Amino acid sequence: MKKLNLILLTLFMFSTISAMASGVPEDWQNPSVFQRNQTQPHARIIPFDSVDEALENKLINHPYFQTLNGTWKFLLVEHPSLVPEDFYQPEYKTKDWHDIEVPSNWETEGFGHPKFRNIAMTIDTKPPFLPADHNPTGCYKRTFNIPSNWKNREVLLRFEGVKSASIVWVNGKEAGYNEGGFEPAEYNITDLLKSGKNEIAVQVMRYSDGSFIENQDMWRLSGIFRSVSLIAKPCIHIHDLFVHTTFDTEYKDAILNVDVFVQNSSGMKTGNHFLEIELIDPVNNKVWSQPISKASGLIENGMIQKVSFQVPVIEPLKWSSEKPNRYILTMTLKDPTGKTVESTAPKIGFRQTEIRDGAVWVNGQMVKLNGVNSHMHHPEKGQAVPLETLRKDLELMKQFNINLVRTSHYPPTPEYLDLADEMGMYVVCEAGTECHDNEYLSEIPEWADMFIDRGRKMIFRDRNHPSIIFWSAGNEAGIGKNLQLLMEEGRKIDPSRPDFMYGGNTFQIPFEDIVGPRYWRPWEIKNLAEGKVTGKDDNRPSFQDEYLAATGNGLGGLDEYWELIWKYPRLTGGAIWDWISPGMTNKVILTKDSSPLKNNPAIMGRPSFIEGKSGKAIHFSGHDDWVEFYRHPDLDFDGNQLTVEFWVKPEKTNQPNTFITKGMHQWGVIQPNEDKLEFYLQTGQRQDLIVDIPQNWYGEWHHICAIYTGEKMLLYIDFENVGESWASGKIRNGAYPICLGRNAELHDQGEFRGRLSACAMDEIRIYNRALTIEEINTQTPETAKMSSTISLSFEEIWDEGKFFGTGLGGRTYGIIWPDRTIQPEIFQIKKSAQPVLTELLNENDGSIQITNRHRFTDLNEFDLFWFITNSQNDTLKKEMMKAPECPPGKKRTINLQYEKMLLGADHDVWLTVSFRLRESCSWADAGHEIAWDQFQVINGRQSLTNLVKNMNAPTIEINDKEIRIQGEHFTYNIDKQSGTFISMKVGECELIRTGFDFSVWRAPLANDMDPWGSDEFTKSHYTPGLGRSIENQLRTLGMEYPNRQVSDISFGNVNGGSVSLKMSIFNGKDGMNSGFEEIRTYIFHADGTIDLTHKIIPHGDMPLLLPKKGLVFTIPDEFDQVVWYGRGPFETYPDRKTGAKMGIWKSDASREYVPYLIPQDHGNKTDVRWLSVSNKEGKGFKVETNGDLLNFSLHLYDTDQLTRAVYPFQLARPGYLTLNVDYELTGVGETARRTLTKYRVYPSTKEYSLKLKPIGFDF
Repeated sequence: MKKLNLILLTLFMFSTISAMASGVPEDWQNPSVFQRNQTQPHARIIPFDSVDEALENKLINHPYFQTLNGTWKFLLVEHPSLVPEDFYQPEYKTKDWHDIEVPSNWETEGFGHPKFRNIAMTIDTKPPFLPADHNPTGCYKRTFNIPSNWKNREVLLRFEGVKSASIVWVNGKEAGYNEGGFEPAEYNITDLLKSGKNEIAVQVMRYSDGSFIENQDMWRLSGIFRSVSLIAKPCIHIHDLFVHTTFDTEYKDAILNVDVFVQNSSGMKTGNHFLEIELIDPVNNKVWSQPISKASGLIENGMIQKVSFQVPVIEPLKWSSEKPNRYILTMTLKDPTGKTVESTAPKIGFRQTEIRDGAVWVNGQMVKLNGVNSHMHHPEKGQAVPLETLRKDLELMKQFNINLVRTSHYPPTPEYLDLADEMGMYVVCEAGTECHDNEYLSEIPEWADMFIDRGRKMIFRDRNHPSIIFWSAGNEAGIGKNLQLLMEEGRKIDPSRPDFMYGGNTFQIPFEDIVGPRYWRPWEIKNLAEGKVTGKDDNRPSFQDEYLAATGNGLGGLDEYWELIWKYPRLTGGAIWDWISPGMTNKVILTKDSSPLKNNPAIMGRPSFIEGKSGKAIHFSGHDDWVEFYRHPDLDFDGNQLTVEFWVKPEKTNQPNTFITKGMHQWGVIQPNEDKLEFYLQTGQRQDLIVDIPQNWYGEWHHICAIYTGEKMLLYIDFENVGESWASGKIRNGAYPICLGRNAELHDQGEFRGRLSACAMDEIRIYNRALTIEEINTQTPETAKMSSTISLSFEEIWDEGKFFGTGLGGRTYGIIWPDRTIQPEIFQIKKSAQPVLTELLNENDGSIQITNRHRFTDLNEFDLFWFITNSQNDTLKKEMMKAPECPPGKKRTINLQYEKMLLGADHDVWLTVSFRLRESCSWADAGHEIAWDQFQVINGRQSLTNLVKNMNAPTIEINDKEIRIQGEHFTYNIDKQSGTFISMKVGECELIRTGFDFSVWRAPLANDMDPWGSDEFTKSHYTPGLGRSIENQLRTLGMEYPNRQVSDISFGNVNGGSVSLKMSIFNGKDGMNSGFEEIRTYIFHADGTIDLTHKIIPHGDMPLLLPKKGLVFTIPDEFDQVVWYGRGPFETYPDRKTGAKMGIWKSDASREYVPYLIPQDHGNKTDVRWLSVSNKEGKGFKVETNGDLLNFSLHLYDTDQLTRAVYPFQLARPGYLTLNVDYELTGVGETARRTLTKYRVYPSTKEYSLKLKPIGFDF
């Protein structure tokens, strides 16, 4: 590592010296210049003329505050060199410019190209240098008026967030320069102003050297995206203040420490000023009988004087996440005559954070942190998140027992912290220092000041917020000295929080106060908690700043982590990655496929349309735009012939041009470098045909044709044969869609550095046969369209609704969707870390033990609601009562006073104990449930009975094609070759299309499709191009589309008027040795009930695990009503189920759809005793377990559609529903570590049984 860093340091120094030799670098390519002419960082302070006005805190029509939010004039150019000369001068006219709202990201306003990346930069240069031809630059202008009462005051121009670098002019003169998108920049513009109308101009560069340490996993957006304001302060004014509190040893009484920094900008030495403070408690009473005053002393001109107060406060109400008590500290600066100069009234909290005994303590209590990471993200407004959305986020967090936010990976907008103070949310405030793609920057001294500056601005701005319990020095920026220097500077600025963490992937960095780890398995953090990982002398608290990545349908195994967190003091908790799913609202834009198959593809990103070879052509800018097809079975192209033809007008770029591909391991036509053209395809092996491009390649239209005949590969440029090679075999069908301008397998998951293709394309056609070049050259356009499998000309383009896009492979993290709709995982977060635990001590009389896990709240502040229900959905008893007194951290035993013997023994009986808010609060209404537990007190489960009244036994008939089971009121047909039920007719009602098909395949989850954490699945039975993880192994072994072959059939009579049918089925791919032997024994009863005993025996090579073992039914659309006895009402999986209650639940197929941003398996229900599907008349069938509990899901879309689709808009109703009834189901896991072993289904021999019975029929 040291050797590598030395090499990188040498390269950096050489590149810097080379740049300097050619002239002084631009500010935005010079790491030693990251700000100019800025004021010293400080807390946000708005001056008022009196304490009363300060308490009202009204900014509208404020005499000394003016917002510059609103409509600005805007021009976007491709590079700083293209900025109009002297645009910042007042006489420069902007009538042809656009309007833009500030704050906003210009990409969300329709300018430029939004891009999503995780690790990779969106540019391909090395720090500090930027592309010579691409650095989008926004020019902003607007006017403002200076009130007459601002004369003789200092006027500050403040930007809360501009990304990435900005130059500011006022009235044509430069005010200053800034880098650092998420930190404030403030300029004293007093000397640049004139009375009346003034003009401001801002030049914003999308990229700067500062971008290399703003390399966060998120949408890369630009612009003035946070508030802009003017503040007029007296020449002698309160520049900054630092408020912190310390408690006595009993955490009863406190010292209020207030440091006030008074600045003199008057031009002369000032006489003695006075500072006067008053404290107002949360119910608006003054704490002290009179204000406390202190003299400032003489202050030289241009100097800042610190005035400190240390005031005892008797038994203040403390601030915590549970009790966010806030006081108002009024502060008045008076001149030597006693006249008020200015007043301000910040809200503060009495809160003390400590690290001791290997844990984090707040106000003398050891806390557990149930946290989330949260970006500032809005699906329409990007990083300019509205205040009401920020409030909604925190309300939802509080409602679901989340008590901490890590502001990943930068300081949030200031209003967010105000809300956290108000509502009670612990915060880890993180510096905007991530250089994941260039981590060595944290070791280079020339970058140290930039790192430190980010931390300084954050801490000065935010250190008065009680919600912030510790700081983070940044995220994924290596482990270099620059991070240590940032922490050291931070501790000087804020000694009240002696705790710094750093969000790095390296565990146990010496200079951090709080260690990770991140993404360890439960047994690994158990070893850490028990001192088996770190030395005995290292007892720093563990906070897992990222410990589970909630991607798509995921977040499994949370209980296992929280069992340990509750048990071990050193395990403080963690933050889930992450809160908000990063989708951006996009239009679904389609273009016409003129082939007979009409597979209209989607246009992604923001390509343009230009004059083409024939009519319109699509132009790819290189900035994350492409065309993508749904992976329809018609487009699998797995034969032994293929023809691809298109017109292309390439542009010269320093990166490869991807023209048309179907993954990296199926086929494609690309330009791999500046002078080659490549046609590749995958048969039994990779086949490549690479040729030279012609001299007139760039900027001209060329016809490209790639042909595979089954014996040869041929390439033609402008109808001339430029290369051919021998090739044979069937083309392998991969798991990736056809794309123009992108390779979906390569350009995936945000790890693609730089730009995509830069070219124009027209008249694209693909054929599933080999044409000759003569046929292509002579066929009419109509013939070409009608004989092709794909035919695009871009003449017809339209939009069909909207979807949440994640750009170029952005992961679909999140536990709420972009529109703030909750995802099912959030219920598990609420449950695993719930603040009250109830345990049943005696099921006979209802004795329970309650553990209060709150740290500052007695349980008697809540209501306790308990009720008893049975498996018939009857409520046998319920009671609402005031919860008993139980102090924080204590246990209490109470008796609920019921008699078990009076509850009945025929049915399951459940006791549910629930704790609820007694009164409404800022984040929830009265009655909101904060914790619950449930216990089965009677196991009275009964099997379905077969009530056969005067019915004859069914008969079985077998012919060449079918097995028919005929009863008095039903007819069941089974395909003799496959063993699939092809009809289940009761009376005149057809219950199924197909049924009882055994399957181990489920639509891959987002975790399955993710390369992160996939290593364990690539070691055996893995074929490149068939997926990332377990789905690859299943495809390799032929388990996605298996054949089913019946090998043995026998039948006979059973006592009691029933018949039995036994069959053996081999379930596997033809020509492969992997598969499952099924031994099925059916008993058909006279009323149509089916008892199935099902033995599964694996044979041959097997995957590492099985997604499931279960049965698949396809049923008519009318059977969309579902009732079940199990966990509900929302989706659960074996490793994410305890957040759902047991009960009888009702739903329908449309409500069972869970709209994950990538279609995948969804809607499962766990611990199911029985389920029924029916039409609105109540006719249908019921499935009940005869053994282990079942899983089931009812899908609007079939499994193959869910497997193939990448976006929800690609799903189409097939005309039937899919019912999955699973004996065993692998959990969903989490992205980095996948599914814990205990929740995996393994190939093994096992026997299962269930019962199916028609319902709703009168016979």
